[in-house]
Amino acid sequence: MEDTVIPKMREHLEELAKDKSHSHFPSFILEGLRVIHVGRGIVRCKMTVTHHVLKEDGTFHTAAIGVLMELMGATAVYSAGGSHVSVDLNYSLYSTAKIQEKVKIEARLVGKKREDLNAAIIKIRREYDEELIATGRLWMRLLMTSFNLYVKPNGVDQVSKL
Repeated sequence: MEDTVIPKMREHLEELAKDKSHSHFPSFILEGLRVIHVGRGIVRCKMTVTHHVLKEDGTFHTAAIGVLMELMGATAVYSAGGSHVSVDLNYSLYSTAKIQEKVKIEARLVGKKREDLNAAIIKIRREYDEELIATGRLWMRLLMTSFNLYVKPNGVDQVSKL
């Protein structure tokens, strides 16, 4: 698993972060992301806050934080094996960051409930003073059929019908 999947996961995250066409939604959120480490059940990244993730007041948007938490938590869970789908994400916000500030993100697989439910804890900290910006927990259920995480987007944004 680790020999092939983990390097691909690292490459995939780095590709999304560098995508300037923004034809794929996560690339907006991940712009400025630098992958530090991807291991079995853990991912560490640094990110520079860009204008794409700001609220009107110039601070890190809470929705962008939520998307970032789900992406990083899913990467940590997937790196431990199997294809999963998110079933619950909850997070708490404690502080924020402003444009061009650097943040550190760590997502770690922390537990299992039954054989098909995994949890990851995600923490986002401001880099210069280590202040905690947000923490979250992502629960993911193992899929019974596998799928390819590395499918390239076709350039057409899919909008939810909900």
